[in-house]
Amino acid sequence: MTDAGSGRPQVQEAAPLPPRFPLLLAALLLTSAMSMLDQSIVATAGPRLTADLGALHLYSWTFTAYMLSFSVAMPVYGKLGDLFGRRAVYLTAVVVFLAGSAACGAAESMGTLIAFRALQGLGGGGLQVSAFSVLGDLMPPRQRAKYQGWFAGVMVIANLAGPLVGGFLTDQLGWRWIFYVNVPIGLLALVGIWFLLPRTSRGATRPHIDAVGTALLTGLIVCLVLVTDLAGRYGWGHVSVPALGAGALLLAAVWVRQERRSAEPVVPLGLFKDRTFTICVVVAFAVSFAFFGCVNFVPLLFQVVEGVSATRTGLLFLPAMIGMAVATVVAGQVIAKTGRYKWFPVASTALAAVAAGVMSLTSADTGAATVSALLALMGIGVGLSSQVTTLVAQSTAPRRHIGVSTSTVGLARNLGVAFGATVFGSLLNARLATESARLLPSDVADRVVGGSLESGQIDALDPATASAVADVYSGALSTVFASAVPVLLVGLVLALMLKDVKLEGGGPGGSRGPGGPGADAAGKAVDSGGPEPLDGGGTPRSS
Repeated sequence: MTDAGSGRPQVQEAAPLPPRFPLLLAALLLTSAMSMLDQSIVATAGPRLTADLGALHLYSWTFTAYMLSFSVAMPVYGKLGDLFGRRAVYLTAVVVFLAGSAACGAAESMGTLIAFRALQGLGGGGLQVSAFSVLGDLMPPRQRAKYQGWFAGVMVIANLAGPLVGGFLTDQLGWRWIFYVNVPIGLLALVGIWFLLPRTSRGATRPHIDAVGTALLTGLIVCLVLVTDLAGRYGWGHVSVPALGAGALLLAAVWVRQERRSAEPVVPLGLFKDRTFTICVVVAFAVSFAFFGCVNFVPLLFQVVEGVSATRTGLLFLPAMIGMAVATVVAGQVIAKTGRYKWFPVASTALAAVAAGVMSLTSADTGAATVSALLALMGIGVGLSSQVTTLVAQSTAPRRHIGVSTSTVGLARNLGVAFGATVFGSLLNARLATESARLLPSDVADRVVGGSLESGQIDALDPATASAVADVYSGALSTVFASAVPVLLVGLVLALMLKDVKLEGGGPGGSRGPGGPGADAAGKAVDSGGPEPLDGGGTPRSS
């Protein structure tokens, strides 16, 4: 419908949120916090866990299994939520996550723990996608920005708190409680979602599930995650890495062909015809690739080069995490008031690039406080775009594709983290090998390259050798930070290409949902496929 005086699309007013929305929001935040907490909560439980279950060589798979299934689940849950309604799919994700958590706590071997961590990840990926998709269903983009900022802040805090919570529970109750603690929290969230999240209206036709496309995409994601994991452990020359890479390329080609033919593709490729959507996906990948790829190695800079203890290293990370959380919340609040979003991804990539560039110039003489301040600047930069990309991608998609748009950006962000850690790790190892051979005695060089030289052992070396070791690590880490700069500059150029438009203030869904023109590519009216508008009592309001 258009305004008779201006000819412009008439924007409908935002539907009022149900009175019990704060309670629903609390339940959504709980599920997001749980899914993020379990990405890092296992870290400090490692010694106790392996002492009970053995198989230390398999321990790293407790992380890999969770992240692998988490990544696989995201696009699947996003699409299922679009097809069958958010409520049923969300509740299923909570149940799967809780079942996986309880099973992890009861595991009697490392093999079963890894399998149950994979089950837990299948639920965790669904929790993350469903929470953001529910916001997309219930409110217009500008109002959504405020709440998505809260979600991002909670996710950062949960990720930061994971090792602390894991260590406390392991010391006080035993390692099994790092999983059991999810059960009472998850049940509380389950009850909240069950009673407070509105039911979705079902269409007359039965939704078609693209089983072949889902299977192909799952195989593609598995190959990509395993490539990064195995390359990080054994190097890019390991026999399995090129084989998995070739498999990923083949699966990608077949998957794209399948999606073009499918009546209801798991990821509609037409979304990428919108320049804004494509830019959001690429920027999300680039920022995660650069930032998280770098910060994985900052503890080396603190502990080996600066001689900082492990405890103080954690404290030096706090400004970056707090800065990221605050920047995310502030960005959401400003977008909610102004409706303008373009300059947040621009500022994000520019700040992060400057911080990475300056960090590449640090040396063994740079103080730990200076490095921490630069890391905080980089964290603020990342926070300015961390959820803006999700918000804007949602606003470009038809309302019936809210879940898919959310999961696509989330998957890009996860893959960016995985690839960044592996690629920068390879650069670090290569530079360490080169500089160690040039500057260090052969026995010390072998220990540096093998990763067996700890900070306490460096103090026992003669002063000249200890100084050379610090220079070797400093030079290698400078290469890592310098390599992040061009990645962030690509993100900056793309962010500058975003349209400087104003997000809608009325109508839930994307720009082609109820708040916008409401037409598909063919110009026909589109059925939203999401929940009906809500009345003041939280029940669907009939048209």
